[in-house]
Amino acid sequence: MKQIAAVILAAGGSTRFGQPKQLLDWDGMPLVTHVTDRALSAGFNPVIVVLGCQAQATRAALDIDADERRRTFVQMAMNWRWEEGLSTSVQMGLAALPPETEGAIFLQCDQPLVTADLLRTLVARFEESGAAIVHPSHAGQRGTPVLFARRLFPELAAVEGDEGGRGVIARHAEAVATVEVADADVLADVDTPADYERLQGSGSGARPEAALAGVRHLIVDMDGVLWRGDTPMPALQAFFAFLDQANIGFILATNNASKTPEQYVHRLARFGVEVPAERILTSGMVAAAHLATVAPPGTRVYLIGEDGIRRALEQQGFVLTDEGAEYVAVSWDRHLTWDKLATAALLIHGGAGFIGSNPDRNFPTERGLVPGTGAQLAALQATTGVTPMVVGKPEPRMYEEAMRRMGARPNTTAILGDRLGTDIAGGVRLGLTTVLVLSGITSEAELTASAIKPDVVCADIGELAQMWQEIVGSQEHVF
Repeated sequence: MKQIAAVILAAGGSTRFGQPKQLLDWDGMPLVTHVTDRALSAGFNPVIVVLGCQAQATRAALDIDADERRRTFVQMAMNWRWEEGLSTSVQMGLAALPPETEGAIFLQCDQPLVTADLLRTLVARFEESGAAIVHPSHAGQRGTPVLFARRLFPELAAVEGDEGGRGVIARHAEAVATVEVADADVLADVDTPADYERLQGSGSGARPEAALAGVRHLIVDMDGVLWRGDTPMPALQAFFAFLDQANIGFILATNNASKTPEQYVHRLARFGVEVPAERILTSGMVAAAHLATVAPPGTRVYLIGEDGIRRALEQQGFVLTDEGAEYVAVSWDRHLTWDKLATAALLIHGGAGFIGSNPDRNFPTERGLVPGTGAQLAALQATTGVTPMVVGKPEPRMYEEAMRRMGARPNTTAILGDRLGTDIAGGVRLGLTTVLVLSGITSEAELTASAIKPDVVCADIGELAQMWQEIVGSQEHVF
């Protein structure tokens, strides 16, 4: 696989729009952050963000330290000459690329509907065709983003003013490959306030039929979705029967790391649903797998948590102890004590790594909402001043592992959950179809007030199964 980088052009002053477009809100985050996360989800390394106008505010909006992927793969380049035209930003982006880069894709930060799947498709076309330039097109009209091979970098670096790559593409027309895009809005940019309003409507709030029609794989949260406390949702068996009938693959992925996959299998069996352990994925399993990539078997780990994450860590060969622990792993613990928090805090103060299974501050029970893992992490962060590395939703690891298990791609996958800030926000970042049920954490009032808007909203899985069944039925009668 070739080494492909992304350059995000976010330096312009947006004089025609009237304010810096890179800071516009999109799905609850600044537009520059939204586009950066799409580039990260597509797998580019590194992702260079070229800053200029409102550089300090844009840098703050990216909030690099709050997201591990951004912290690891995103670099920022300052273009002090941004007022001289687009070419200066192209030059700064090229100068920031590592020497081993074999190609670079140039993205405008004002194209919010460009998906991670389209970006991956452009890279695949680049690799299979051997073309020096790959760009998307709609109805014969060239669009951006554009991917250039390394051999054209010197010519790109020589452009002037606002020319961008147009002249280079024209001079090498015989070396161009294209990817056809059916929806013109995918390639549209936010040029005016009217464009912004229109594209916001185009990018969200799709009819359920359109949102669910292409979904063949489903990542399903459990607490608040399949059950609440020890009470199953009324349509639980009907929901799984529909998934089987419609041949929709699924992984049950939960931020709750307190139980083992086998315990979840037994709970589902009590509720009348048979699911193999291979379809269960917990944040504890993801935390243990991540720790195994940075620490060898035998590493000492101090754990605040229950059976699920304990088993996952032991299966990776870690030694669970408080003596000489090099890492502190924190997950939901219904037997949490001051002594446990004190031990963890002292280890973190002493330099131990700090990892959290998920950021959920609350946990839904039959009695109501109680403190979750996020509340425990907040206590330790407050006393140590150290921010934990969190692996559960909305971070990408769980979604990516779930898709890997199903052999799925983002454009065929939906996330079903009850939390806007984790389940849905993470799905939006990765370009998944997002389905919210109101049977758990999120209320209708919170949904109305939130900038995060799921593609589909249902009262519970019963309503979702009925709606989806009608969509599948209508598709079967289309010839």
